[in-house]
Amino acid sequence: MAATDPSLEEISNHVISAASSQYGSDCPDELREALNAIGEHASGEEARLLVAKRLGEVTSPTGAGFLAVWLGAGAEGGADPNLTGDAILGALLHWSGSVATLPDEDTDDDEPEVDSEIVVGLEMLGQGLVAHLARSPTLLQRMASDSDVVAELERVEYASAGPMWVLELLRKRNGTLLVIHVEQRRGLRVSYQNLSNCFHLFTLLQSALSDAKISGAKRVSSRLLAVARGESSEDCHDEAWWHYGVGTCPIADLGGSIWGEANPDSIPEIDGQQVILLWPMIINSRQWGAGFFGPFLQASPPAVTVTAELTVAEVRQWVEKLKLPEIVPKPWWKFW
Repeated sequence: MAATDPSLEEISNHVISAASSQYGSDCPDELREALNAIGEHASGEEARLLVAKRLGEVTSPTGAGFLAVWLGAGAEGGADPNLTGDAILGALLHWSGSVATLPDEDTDDDEPEVDSEIVVGLEMLGQGLVAHLARSPTLLQRMASDSDVVAELERVEYASAGPMWVLELLRKRNGTLLVIHVEQRRGLRVSYQNLSNCFHLFTLLQSALSDAKISGAKRVSSRLLAVARGESSEDCHDEAWWHYGVGTCPIADLGGSIWGEANPDSIPEIDGQQVILLWPMIINSRQWGAGFFGPFLQASPPAVTVTAELTVAEVRQWVEKLKLPEIVPKPWWKFW
């Protein structure tokens, strides 16, 4: 008789059993063979979804982590992340529940010890979840708006890189900007992707505006730009070329500043459009370090791109709408 494929229940039982026996960060042959059997099964996709549904039955945190990474690889390969993402989140929250909360800063208590299996398991669960979130705007938005989920991830962020990676992705924002150089009376439309703070936005925006030859732009360090894009990792710093102001404040004023530590969501909208005003510097140049550029997630690379330049008439309309003053540049020979 010709051999027949095992039933879906049998093959999923094998995977769950092998994953529950997992210990350590090396994938054992039994688990690898069980997962390979799913790939060779005639109903492999159904089996994959059944394993995801049963992820909560796995009694080993690293075993659950390996399955999350495997499911994440499926999402990277084109499988629907919406069908398996919730299962990974549920497993991550299950194992995070065993992590103690950090003591208050005003106490002398030591940081609690976390079992190494939990640390590695949460890291892999986070890795698998990031692969899903990066490919599902729906799942990403739902998680980002769930205050209970965000609070739990923040509570255990100290314990493992996994929750930290997920939080970083939840904090990242995409959007469009209208950038107006007040003195030069130039306006540019800009898009940004995968940014979680405005210092990171400023660095990539300054590079884009340098290419557009905006007044006051300088030459961008290729080393700095590589770090800001996640192409390399080293210690470096950047500084502001302009005073970055919100569109709701028609003067260059500290109270109308865009704060670098804030999320890009903090930039106010005017008529449905986020607006940044470039003013001459009003204080010594603001500086920030490369720590604001990370952690870098390969699934969601940061980017800022100039998409269009406004016409003279369009700039005039915005200048009138925002009630922007005329700025008379200082003569080149004036040093005070």
